[in-house]
Amino acid sequence: EAALAALVPVVESTARTTIEEQGDGYLHATSTSALFGFVDDLELYADAAHGMLQARSVSRLGDSDLGVNSQRLKALEQQLKG
Repeated sequence: EAALAALVPVVESTARTTIEEQGDGYLHATSTSALFGFVDDLELYADAAHGMLQARSVSRLGDSDLGVNSQRLKALEQQLKG
């Protein structure tokens, strides 16, 4: 849960990103692309039973996100290592 709490301000300060739901070790945010306005979903879950933070970032539409979701997850990981 500490890792999730540490990432909340990072997510809040990310451009074109809105936290949609937060609580009980869970966060759901949406990010909108600058060019076409595509929406991506970011979910973070503090899995206390396994002592880990689960993270998922996916595009709602399309076949390719050009690596944006992978980059988003890597950036969040770097913030935790920071």
